[in-house]
Amino acid sequence: MKRWPTFATLLVWSGLLLWFWSSGRVVSYLHPQFHAYVALAGISLAILAPLWWWASGITDDGCDCCADHAGDEPRKNSAGVIFSFAVLLVPVTGGALISPSQFGEAAVMNRGILTDISQLPSASPSFGSWADAPLIGDEGIPDVTDFAGEEGVEYFTRGPDGAIQLETIDLLFAAEEPVLREQFADQRVSIIGQYIPPRGDKTGGFDLVRMFVVCCAADARPLGINIESPGLVEVPRMGWVRITGMARFDLKNGRHEPRLEAEKIEQVEAPRETFLY
Repeated sequence: MKRWPTFATLLVWSGLLLWFWSSGRVVSYLHPQFHAYVALAGISLAILAPLWWWASGITDDGCDCCADHAGDEPRKNSAGVIFSFAVLLVPVTGGALISPSQFGEAAVMNRGILTDISQLPSASPSFGSWADAPLIGDEGIPDVTDFAGEEGVEYFTRGPDGAIQLETIDLLFAAEEPVLREQFADQRVSIIGQYIPPRGDKTGGFDLVRMFVVCCAADARPLGINIESPGLVEVPRMGWVRITGMARFDLKNGRHEPRLEAEKIEQVEAPRETFLY
């Protein structure tokens, strides 16, 4: 009796892992560097299932054929085996099928919106153009002074409307680095994130958040930028929007805090990778 539940468990776990990988849902749970391991684990379990079935058949002691001679005890044992494997299968399968692929507003509020990049472990700038920037020393650290001068902002991609394409984490890093802060201040930028409506007595603005992940969804932290919008925003809570406006850096309690004066707010589809890394 124990052979079937074990065999089914291995196959179901294999199928779930391969489905998460092939459907792209894995991007909502893991850092990209771990995606290949999910596929490898799924394939390994798919290979292991028939091997285990074959190996367990060789050592089968024939207890099932003696069930008629042992009264109700084998049936009780069988029920226990089924229950044990149901505990392994049902929560994992149910969670995979019904769980959303993004965090809800309650989860964001419970984790707290970060506006100070120094509170984020292992954070690093997501400027794609830094890959092409000059490096210093043997550590490969970009020299932020290379972004100074007239051509500084030209290191970054611009949209069709001329706005600099950034992420929330980019402005948070710029707030801590004087050279970058000078480059982005009073510049027209465009950022995609999720809409968090005003809280409490806060009026005339809202938060734009994006989840930052070091390893997996368990350590995800919401990074937020305050958006100054004079009018009402007709966007669902946690809906994805593109904000285009002027970047500002306000000095509060001895530190600079980024803010975006919105010129245009557009509802957009969620990006393929909803996390920042």
